[in-house]
Amino acid sequence: MPDECLKIGLLGCGAIAQIAHIPAALRAQRVQLAALCDGANDLLEKVGRKAGVERLFTDYSTMLADEQVQAVIIAAPDAFHVPLAIQALEAGKHVLVEKPLGTNSAECLDLARVVKQTGLKLQVGSMKRHDPGVAFAHRFLQERAGPILSVSGVYRDTIFRPAMQETCLDPILSSEATVKPKLHPKADLEHYNLTTQGAHLFDNLFFLAGRITAVTAQVAHNDGNWSWHGLLEFERGGRGHFELTCKTCADWCERYEVFGQSGSVQVDVSLPFYHRPAQVRAFDGSTEVWSQPLGGQSNAYKNQLEAFAEAILDDKPTSPDVREGLETVRVLEAVEESIRTGRRVDLCKGEGA
Repeated sequence: MPDECLKIGLLGCGAIAQIAHIPAALRAQRVQLAALCDGANDLLEKVGRKAGVERLFTDYSTMLADEQVQAVIIAAPDAFHVPLAIQALEAGKHVLVEKPLGTNSAECLDLARVVKQTGLKLQVGSMKRHDPGVAFAHRFLQERAGPILSVSGVYRDTIFRPAMQETCLDPILSSEATVKPKLHPKADLEHYNLTTQGAHLFDNLFFLAGRITAVTAQVAHNDGNWSWHGLLEFERGGRGHFELTCKTCADWCERYEVFGQSGSVQVDVSLPFYHRPAQVRAFDGSTEVWSQPLGGQSNAYKNQLEAFAEAILDDKPTSPDVREGLETVRVLEAVEESIRTGRRVDLCKGEGA
């Protein structure tokens, strides 16, 4: 273990912790998985043995009081994200919290204030920013594409995803004693699918093309599946459209196209648990040459943890930070409002808080 290493405690030993965060923490540079916490003691012990972690806590406050823990990963249901993040920050711990940042923009704004007050780091778990292909596309657009004209984002989950994941992941350990929110996350399945998958779609659009300032959206529904479509307006002047479908009777598809005055990118993102880098084609108008990079370190969960550690140990910005996480939640709210009212929603209206 390097001398300068971030010691992390993980809260929540459920599916996303087992298939993503724990394997990433065991591989990441400058990171030590120092502790695990879960209210279900049987699950905690089984996951702890499998991960080789000895410091196990059933009480979150006790883990936060442990001096061996410098930062926490919050891998709990969405309803717990903001209160648990605030509790960690007030205990002096840096935070990496799963996406979406919170259940509504009001509580996310409260969290942003606590981040500012404490001066600690908070990073949102939108790990696809740390895919080497997506990161390359971001840099290319910033440095060489010029003003953005047109943007497209398509995210189609597949009915075959459970089977796809089963082929490459270990069986998930579970417990009857798992702590659950009062309202089941999937009680409103339409809202759940929009926020769970849309958090990735809109964060990547933000990352590639800039802040979204207005949304006009519609939704189609068919036998438990939803397809959201809409028009987007961007702060830098570009216009675009999105599709989010959960689920399709087809392969997984996540694709972004951004066209600027001097260049453009096409990005195809793989199912994240395959750990394949996004396939990117970038066209530089000044040289009239296509570039197609291939990233080696393609475990986006590992990469995001290393970026989180670097932000803390080297005092660098987190990505996405709390304000960017708030922006994504506001876009998700705008999509729902536009569908409910049938109107264009201006995200800049009423700003100033």
